[in-house]
Amino acid sequence: MPLPVNLLRDAAECDAVLTALNRELREFTLNDQVLDLRADKSVERAAERAEALQKATAEVARLTPQVAAMTAGTREHRYLDRLLTQAQRRVQDLSQPPAPGSRTPVDLVLQAVDVRQVAAQVPELQTAIQEVTARRAELTA
Repeated sequence: MPLPVNLLRDAAECDAVLTALNRELREFTLNDQVLDLRADKSVERAAERAEALQKATAEVARLTPQVAAMTAGTREHRYLDRLLTQAQRRVQDLSQPPAPGSRTPVDLVLQAVDVRQVAAQVPELQTAIQEVTARRAELTA
């Protein structure tokens, strides 16, 4: 079923929809990260967890001197500083001991449903954002 973007009459309405869609996309992306973190903490994923920790640590080591060498307040500095902060948090998260493997089959099935929902919803939101953005371009042209 196509998205009824023709109902949007001006750029302001498009902007309102885009704001809501982007917020929802951020929420689903965060949910995806939380699900990834849960999976990282599982006993079965210990090897992947160690590799992810190594990559995150390498990212911190790579970004730290770059951020330190840049002029504070510049756009590029803020961007790289955000990436550094994310990598540092990832290292902290992955450095925590894994959660005990006391998950029930019900928990595992419900988590799989959550993963499917996120996997299905994110592309839908991205497509909707593209369609509304195209509509906005039509209206402002």
